[in-house]
Amino acid sequence: MIDVVIADHQELFRIGMAEALAVADDVRVVGQAHSSEELLNTLKKVKPHILMLSTNFLPALSKIQRMLKRRQTALLVLTEENDRTAYVRWLRAQGVVYRSMDGPAFIDAMRRVARGELFVQNRSSDIGESRHEVA
Repeated sequence: MIDVVIADHQELFRIGMAEALAVADDVRVVGQAHSSEELLNTLKKVKPHILMLSTNFLPALSKIQRMLKRRQTALLVLTEENDRTAYVRWLRAQGVVYRSMDGPAFIDAMRRVARGELFVQNRSSDIGESRHEVA
């Protein structure tokens, strides 16, 4: 089972992502957070395999990364279409995906990151497509 925490400032996105991930038998959402403070408190209580983190949380990234390292949690960064993938990869994330990715593609990304693969969604992917590159 792949335990996931979703950290995003948009409640609708968190709810929709939790529903999209619920169709996978091997993925379980064990926490959600809308702020850095709530995320840090959540990470004190649960030990997820993957943290799906919005770029809005980057101001607190150093604290978050210290906690992830202690808990051996992989970081999957949710980016906006206008974010620079190279910058996000510099953050030492194990995965980079765009918010526009569809549910099955998110599940595929989670499985790859959980296996220890570096997953970077191809910038040319369109909404609803699951093309990606593994770097």
